[in-house]
Amino acid sequence: MPISFELKSKADENYFFTGLDAKGELLLSSTHFSSKEEAERAIQDVRVGSMMSQNIAVGDSSAGEKYFAIKNQAGKILVKSVLFESELVFNNALHAVREGACIAEVNDLS
Repeated sequence: MPISFELKSKADENYFFTGLDAKGELLLSSTHFSSKEEAERAIQDVRVGSMMSQNIAVGDSSAGEKYFAIKNQAGKILVKSVLFESELVFNNALHAVREGACIAEVNDLS
Protein backbone atom coordinates (compact mmCIF):
# COMPACT_ATOMS: atom_id res chain seq x y z
CA MET A 1 0.00 0.00 0.00
CA PRO A 2 1.75 3.24 -1.11
CA ILE A 3 1.74 6.25 1.15
CA SER A 4 2.42 9.94 0.54
CA PHE A 5 3.48 12.90 2.64
CA GLU A 6 1.82 16.31 2.58
CA LEU A 7 3.97 19.23 3.71
CA LYS A 8 1.82 22.06 5.12
CA SER A 9 2.17 25.35 6.95
CA LYS A 10 0.06 27.26 9.41
CA ALA A 11 -0.60 31.00 9.39
CA ASP A 12 2.03 31.46 12.11
CA GLU A 13 4.70 30.04 9.75
CA ASN A 14 4.99 26.69 11.51
CA TYR A 15 5.46 23.73 9.20
CA PHE A 16 4.26 20.18 9.65
CA PHE A 17 3.50 17.16 7.52
CA THR A 18 1.06 14.31 7.41
CA GLY A 19 1.27 10.80 6.00
CA LEU A 20 -1.65 9.49 3.98
CA ASP A 21 -2.45 5.99 2.77
CA ALA A 22 -3.33 5.13 -0.84
CA LYS A 23 -6.96 6.12 -0.21
CA GLY A 24 -5.91 9.54 1.11
CA GLU A 25 -6.76 8.65 4.71
CA LEU A 26 -4.61 10.07 7.49
CA LEU A 27 -2.04 7.65 8.93
CA LEU A 28 0.31 9.95 10.83
CA SER A 29 1.04 13.56 11.72
CA SER A 30 4.27 15.30 12.57
CA THR A 31 5.17 17.75 15.27
CA HIS A 32 5.54 21.40 14.21
CA PHE A 33 8.78 22.81 12.84
CA SER A 34 9.92 26.42 12.72
CA SER A 35 11.11 26.23 9.11
CA LYS A 36 10.29 24.40 5.92
CA GLU A 37 13.84 23.04 5.82
CA GLU A 38 13.42 21.48 9.29
CA ALA A 39 10.18 19.82 8.18
CA GLU A 40 11.82 18.50 5.02
CA ARG A 41 14.72 17.10 7.08
CA ALA A 42 12.18 15.46 9.39
CA ILE A 43 10.48 13.80 6.42
CA GLN A 44 13.86 12.40 5.43
CA ASP A 45 14.42 11.21 9.01
CA VAL A 46 11.00 9.50 8.98
CA ARG A 47 11.91 7.79 5.70
CA VAL A 48 15.05 6.37 7.34
CA GLY A 49 13.51 5.78 10.77
CA SER A 50 10.55 3.87 9.36
CA MET A 51 12.93 1.13 8.24
CA MET A 52 14.70 0.82 11.61
CA SER A 53 12.87 -1.00 14.39
CA GLN A 54 14.74 0.88 17.11
CA ASN A 55 13.23 4.16 15.80
CA ILE A 56 9.64 2.92 16.00
CA ALA A 57 7.74 2.99 19.27
CA VAL A 58 4.41 1.20 19.68
CA GLY A 59 1.88 1.96 22.37
CA ASP A 60 -1.69 1.65 23.57
CA SER A 61 -4.03 4.49 24.50
CA SER A 62 -5.99 4.42 27.75
CA ALA A 63 -8.95 3.17 25.68
CA GLY A 64 -6.89 0.29 24.33
CA GLU A 65 -6.33 1.69 20.85
CA LYS A 66 -2.91 1.09 19.30
CA TYR A 67 -0.59 3.71 17.81
CA PHE A 68 3.01 4.07 16.72
CA ALA A 69 5.56 6.86 16.67
CA ILE A 70 8.72 7.27 14.63
CA LYS A 71 11.77 8.92 16.21
CA ASN A 72 14.96 10.34 14.74
CA GLN A 73 18.44 9.07 15.67
CA ALA A 74 18.51 11.40 18.69
CA GLY A 75 15.28 9.89 20.03
CA LYS A 76 13.00 12.88 19.28
CA ILE A 77 9.51 11.85 18.18
CA LEU A 78 8.89 13.16 14.67
CA VAL A 79 5.49 11.65 13.88
CA LYS A 80 2.67 9.86 15.66
CA SER A 81 0.08 7.71 14.00
CA VAL A 82 -3.64 7.99 14.38
CA LEU A 83 -5.25 5.62 16.89
CA PHE A 84 -6.27 2.20 15.60
CA GLU A 85 -9.07 0.22 17.22
CA SER A 86 -8.21 -3.02 15.43
CA GLU A 87 -4.84 -4.73 15.73
CA LEU A 88 -5.18 -5.91 12.14
CA VAL A 89 -5.68 -2.35 10.85
CA PHE A 90 -2.81 -1.16 13.06
CA ASN A 91 -0.48 -3.85 11.68
CA ASN A 92 -1.48 -3.04 8.10
CA ALA A 93 -0.86 0.68 8.62
CA LEU A 94 2.51 0.13 10.28
CA HIS A 95 3.51 -2.24 7.49
CA ALA A 96 2.46 0.32 4.85
CA VAL A 97 4.56 3.02 6.51
CA ARG A 98 7.57 0.75 6.96
CA GLU A 99 7.39 -0.37 3.33
CA GLY A 100 6.34 2.89 1.71
CA ALA A 101 7.81 5.86 3.58
CA CYS A 102 11.23 5.52 1.96
CA ILE A 103 9.73 6.04 -1.50
CA ALA A 104 6.69 8.15 -0.61
CA GLU A 105 5.90 11.17 -2.74
CA VAL A 106 6.00 14.54 -0.98
CA ASN A 107 3.26 16.99 -1.92
CA ASP A 108 4.22 20.53 -0.90
CA LEU A 109 1.00 22.29 0.12
CA SER A 110 2.74 25.00 2.12
